[in-house]
Amino acid sequence: MPTIGLSMIVKNAADTIAPCLESVRGFVDQIVIADTGCTDNTCDIAREFGAIIVSSPWENHYAKARNAALQPVTTDWVLVLDADEELDREAKKKIPQLMSAADVGGYSTPIHNYVPGGFYRGWDRVAVPNDRCHERAKDAPAFFVHENVRFFRRHPEIYFIGRVHENVEYRLKALGLRFPLANFFIHHFGQLTGHDNRERKGAYYLELLRLKVEDDPNDALAWIQLGLQEYEYSKNPKEALRCLERGVILEPRASEAWLFKAMICVDLGKYEEALIAAEHDRREGQRAALREQVRGDALHCLERFAEARVAFRRAIKLGGGDPLLESKLGYTEMKMGQKNTGLARLRRAARAAPGMFAIHDNLMKACIMSGRLPEAAEVAEKLAQVAGHPQLFLRAASIYAQIERWEQAERVLAEGLSRSPDSVELRSAHDAVANRMAERCHRPLESTQVIEETAH
Repeated sequence: MPTIGLSMIVKNAADTIAPCLESVRGFVDQIVIADTGCTDNTCDIAREFGAIIVSSPWENHYAKARNAALQPVTTDWVLVLDADEELDREAKKKIPQLMSAADVGGYSTPIHNYVPGGFYRGWDRVAVPNDRCHERAKDAPAFFVHENVRFFRRHPEIYFIGRVHENVEYRLKALGLRFPLANFFIHHFGQLTGHDNRERKGAYYLELLRLKVEDDPNDALAWIQLGLQEYEYSKNPKEALRCLERGVILEPRASEAWLFKAMICVDLGKYEEALIAAEHDRREGQRAALREQVRGDALHCLERFAEARVAFRRAIKLGGGDPLLESKLGYTEMKMGQKNTGLARLRRAARAAPGMFAIHDNLMKACIMSGRLPEAAEVAEKLAQVAGHPQLFLRAASIYAQIERWEQAERVLAEGLSRSPDSVELRSAHDAVANRMAERCHRPLESTQVIEETAH
């Protein structure tokens, strides 16, 4: 039976490393861990599991650290995990049968990335509902899946490449070895560590990706990765677009780059360019769902509603029941004059995702379009309560004022002031409504105008 070694890099992972190592207890024959600068008792915990610890001072280069953790491994095969991951319990039954194929150098391993919300996206993958099978992830509403080679033969010519988003795939290709999809997966919990930690990691990855393109300006994938990071973490769509355009020049067949370019073009209002970019993403199946959604967004903004409806329906068919997609489809149908169908979809989407701003915003606008102002006011009030922004309280009060529900308008504005006591606009609108109620006169237009003007 071929032997298996676990290879890891760690830094201050005392809170998570024990369950990680427990997930491979009795299965791996060797554990090698590169310490990249621990100041807690991570290494002491690892030694309790029989780990060999090697020192690898951090040089802002993940591949160097990974390779330091590979060097002492003496087993036939290598499994790579991070401290915030666990090997799925079924993997121990499945992995032994994978090691007999002579032309296989490794296996592209699915990784379930658990996320704190149901509407996350990882790279070009959309999150799916969590199956709740893992106790540690039972409270996570969703996960998205990505793959990279985490199980491979130990060989001196198989090693990691890349300052960040490091991988062994390039070396396997160079050696003419296949890396098919594995029949097991890994659980990843890093996205559940909190918003601040995710933001710090995102900012650090952005720094490393900028260094990565300096290391190799002709690395198309590095430019694509940097473009997406600029878009998602530095919120700089113009710079992101520049990086992605460099990426597709270097590798015109990079479907993901064209997709991300299309997404950014929609955000920048370049809708025709977005449609052209989306045409270059010719992938089929589930991975085409996000492309169809982006096409639908661009077509909707161009007021090509019938085509947008087709695109959104395709996205739903390919990607499953996403409330945001159903909301977009419903709002498009409203624009086409299909009010009953559209409103039914929008209400269904709002029930499925009670805390998602975009969905409820679409429902509110649809209610206004169809003359259902009481419902629009109620939806607007819920939006304001969830988001807490002064302008949203003003908008909800404005709708209540239009239908002369002054008590509700005053209540909404009072709640807004309790959350934003320094808002001049809220104070002015609240005073106008209070005066209207006190005077008991019939000047709804004047009071409504006061609220509407402050809302803008």
